Amino acid sequence: MLFLYNLREFLKTFFLLSLVFVSLLSFYSVLELFLFYKRAEVQLLPKLILTTLLISFYYIAPLINSLSLMLFLRRVFSRSYDRIASSFGVSALSFLSPILIFSLFLSLTQLALSYSLYPNTFKTAHTIEREFKKGKPPEELLLSNLWLSLNTQGENLYVRIGFADLRVNKIYDVFLVSLSESYINKLITAEEGYWEGETLKLKNAEINLFDKELQERRDITIGFIPVEKARAFGQKLEHLSMDRLFSLYLLAGKIGMNKELYLAEFLRRLIVSFSNVVVVIPLALSLMRERRFLKPSVFLLIYMLIYVFSLNLVKVVAEEFGESPLVGSIPFLVLSLISARSLYYLRKG
Repeated sequence: MLFLYNLREFLKTFFLLSLVFVSLLSFYSVLELFLFYKRAEVQLLPKLILTTLLISFYYIAPLINSLSLMLFLRRVFSRSYDRIASSFGVSALSFLSPILIFSLFLSLTQLALSYSLYPNTFKTAHTIEREFKKGKPPEELLLSNLWLSLNTQGENLYVRIGFADLRVNKIYDVFLVSLSESYINKLITAEEGYWEGETLKLKNAEINLFDKELQERRDITIGFIPVEKARAFGQKLEHLSMDRLFSLYLLAGKIGMNKELYLAEFLRRLIVSFSNVVVVIPLALSLMRERRFLKPSVFLLIYMLIYVFSLNLVKVVAEEFGESPLVGSIPFLVLSLISARSLYYLRKG
């Protein structure tokens, strides 16, 4: 009975607080449409509001969940419900179990939605931003300074594509070098060509065969990765579904690209999802111990800063340094350990 009562009261607070955020964000979307967008089309409003709400909730759900806990416990402390429950042998963990279970459910739901729903939402928001707010044409699938390494018939090939327009499969400024036992035996350069299927067709390429001391110019065809797979390299990582991220992570490792970028995006989605439960547990312990809100509020601010810092650090480590994003997730792992420790103390009461 206590479980259902606490769950009901917490959910009332959670949904009321969510409604406040929804109202504010909806008002912001309407204001943004009519004041800032170059093409104020009313039919765009429902899609704009929906994408704004989903993306905002994706990132601020841990904050809403934590604030809901604080408001819920404020009412509990004012009526001493927790002390009454404690006098009957109910531990702090049992008293808060409905909230913690809901937080875990919220985390798993967020993770499931980040598989495809949230990526599609981010893509829609990007399209709206680009086409309507900035007045630009639809997103172009363009790649620049793309380096790939391949191993074909015993040859180690390193290919650089200066620029690729995947809308028409045209490529420019191509550089290919073939290595055999650390020695360069072939160098091919071309100003332009086409990427068709699993081949690169280079026009008037300059071919240098160092082992044969031969130099010539002619059209040439080179086996390569399928252009359909390469299209994903031209998309933003947050627009890719989870299975696409995983397949690209494996592909990037095989062809010499920075695979850590894809692992970083996967870790970012894990951090966003499980922050709902990781942040709320140590906050709950602090609130139950203090029975006041000043010190727990400071802790909440610190936890949220760690959450935001981890999201950015994971990305920076992979993008700027090419290192494993697991290094960037260390602050969040520390917060997770604090959360596990807090769960232990809640169980002890």
